[in-house]
Amino acid sequence: MQQRLNLVPQKPLAEKVKRLIPFIFGTLVLFLVVLFFLWVQILNSHLTALNNTIAHIEEQASQATELNDQIADLKKNLLAKEAAIDQKTATVARLSKISGQKKKFSQPLSLIASLLPETIRCRAISFAGAEGTLQGTALDYDDLIRFMRNMQDLPVFKRVSLSVTDRAGDNNQERIQFTILLKLV
Repeated sequence: MQQRLNLVPQKPLAEKVKRLIPFIFGTLVLFLVVLFFLWVQILNSHLTALNNTIAHIEEQASQATELNDQIADLKKNLLAKEAAIDQKTATVARLSKISGQKKKFSQPLSLIASLLPETIRCRAISFAGAEGTLQGTALDYDDLIRFMRNMQDLPVFKRVSLSVTDRAGDNNQERIQFTILLKLV
């Protein structure tokens, strides 16, 4: 049999490993540098995305603040308009009440005007609720009594009473200052 003999001297394994260690170490350092670079790039891209998101959220927050200010202004305007409407409603109610009172007193006033003789002058006619007051001057006491009785005969008036405040005469003519108190039905 033949054996092969290796005449080329071979280096021992330890020396081969010693020669490979700087290459392996360099490759590992290069790999770590590339990995670190990629990690930094990924972090920068995330940071950029987060900054964009923060800017967008801040913009939305400023828009929301502006909208809140506009809403507050609109609420103030709405409250002012509601107050104006309430005030106008109260004015309308008051005016309609006055209109209703005018109708209430128009019939008694027209009846008093139709019954009033020529010898009686009214200075003031006033109504407060269902009570009224007539103040004036009469030239004849009998005409004053007839006027008061005619008022008592009408169904619109009740409790008509006469009060003479002053009775004077000059030049053969009598002047009677009177007040008639009446109540409306």
